[in-house]
Amino acid sequence: MGDRIFRFKQFSVSHAASAMKVGMDGVTLGAWARCSGRVLDVGAGCGLIGLMAAQRGASAVDMVELDPAAAREAAENAARSPWGGNIAVYCADFLEFNPVGKYECIISNPPFFATGELAPDRARAIARHQGLLTPRAFMAKASELLAPGGAVSVIIPSDLCSDWEFAARLVGLNPSRRVGLFTRLRALEPRRILLEFSAGTEVAEDTRLYIQSVDYRSLVNDFYL
Repeated sequence: MGDRIFRFKQFSVSHAASAMKVGMDGVTLGAWARCSGRVLDVGAGCGLIGLMAAQRGASAVDMVELDPAAAREAAENAARSPWGGNIAVYCADFLEFNPVGKYECIISNPPFFATGELAPDRARAIARHQGLLTPRAFMAKASELLAPGGAVSVIIPSDLCSDWEFAARLVGLNPSRRVGLFTRLRALEPRRILLEFSAGTEVAEDTRLYIQSVDYRSLVNDFYL
């Protein structure tokens, strides 16, 4: 891996222009989230999650990214991949995005900082701080774009889980999967929570996933070199 290119088994990602670089959160979500039918990657950055969805068999992938430089980089990464013909990139505000048709899967590694000092770089501030894209606003928009039987998947800090679940329930979506992501075996709290929401009856049970475990390596095995 270089500073500008991250190489996976079936594709490479340039992330020099994107404020948020390739990291564990995005890779884990891209490997874990449901990826069937038509997929929307919200806040796509360099396009990592959308490319992972394409590799996993999505019939079509749309990426939405607010920052123009990151959107261009995502489009370039998609064009160089084996699935460029099935991927479209839109430089747009997700809350104002009005595509034709619905999505079976909506996936996002969303900006989640609601308080604190903004990053001095504007693009990084947008990528890290939620601004108007609050959990309620995100879930309301996602529910508009979700096809019947579809799923919304996100990765968030563990202390925001109740906020996201409440926002989902306001629009008729319930947790269908919930996984705590732990970086250490003896950690008392997960570093992140993987959440999937759908319109069915709530069936989520708390499960755990440990980085460096056999289960985690199996999850990401199709991607990491």
